[in-house]
Amino acid sequence: MSLPRVATSIYAIFLACACMLVASNLMAASENGPFIVVIGAPAAGKSESSEMMSEMYNIPSIDVRQELLEAVELEARQSGSVYSLRNSTRHAVQNNRRKAKKAALDKLEAGELVSDDSLNALVASNIFDPKSSGGFVLDGYPMTVAQAEFLDSIVEVKQMVPLKVLYLNVPDEVALQRMKERGRVDDKYGFAEKRLESFRSMIGPLLDYYGEEAVIEIDGTQSQSDIAAAISKFIEG
Repeated sequence: MSLPRVATSIYAIFLACACMLVASNLMAASENGPFIVVIGAPAAGKSESSEMMSEMYNIPSIDVRQELLEAVELEARQSGSVYSLRNSTRHAVQNNRRKAKKAALDKLEAGELVSDDSLNALVASNIFDPKSSGGFVLDGYPMTVAQAEFLDSIVEVKQMVPLKVLYLNVPDEVALQRMKERGRVDDKYGFAEKRLESFRSMIGPLLDYYGEEAVIEIDGTQSQSDIAAAISKFIEG
């Protein structure tokens, strides 16, 4: 075969492969999503709405608070600093575990539990998991603009469809009442007001970063059916 024919054949093969790659990427893009971020004050109903969307769209819900708490507890258990029974009564161990949980969760709400690098790595490991390739609901992250910028970098790498940001908004008095009623370990130590204040200081810059077009604000005091309808309209519209 002459050199021109060889070159022509190679070019044809290259062109065919390129077309297949483009088609594959377009097909993958059409099958992706939704990729949803849920933000809101403590007790705004983020977990409930995240679980609801997970079921609606058959995508995993990534609860960053729970993931981080489990990592903190695992580290404590391995080090023995919290879970060791040496020279301790069972009551003392349980009390230490409760205090450790409270401290971890209180700092988490304030964005102070771990460095951005560590928290970002935890989120990235979940997003790059194959189970998240077709979409996910991210509950409790980002909490800061720096974290949002990191999340955007993942979106670019994975060629995801644009993130849909859901902001569940509730009045402060509703959030405080819910925190007092639900009796969670991080709500019991008189820090509810502090956690809410911390959230309010972070939410403004975060909403400004995403902009009005990327965010839907939903009244978190509505019934679950009304919230579901608003979410469906936002995601599918």
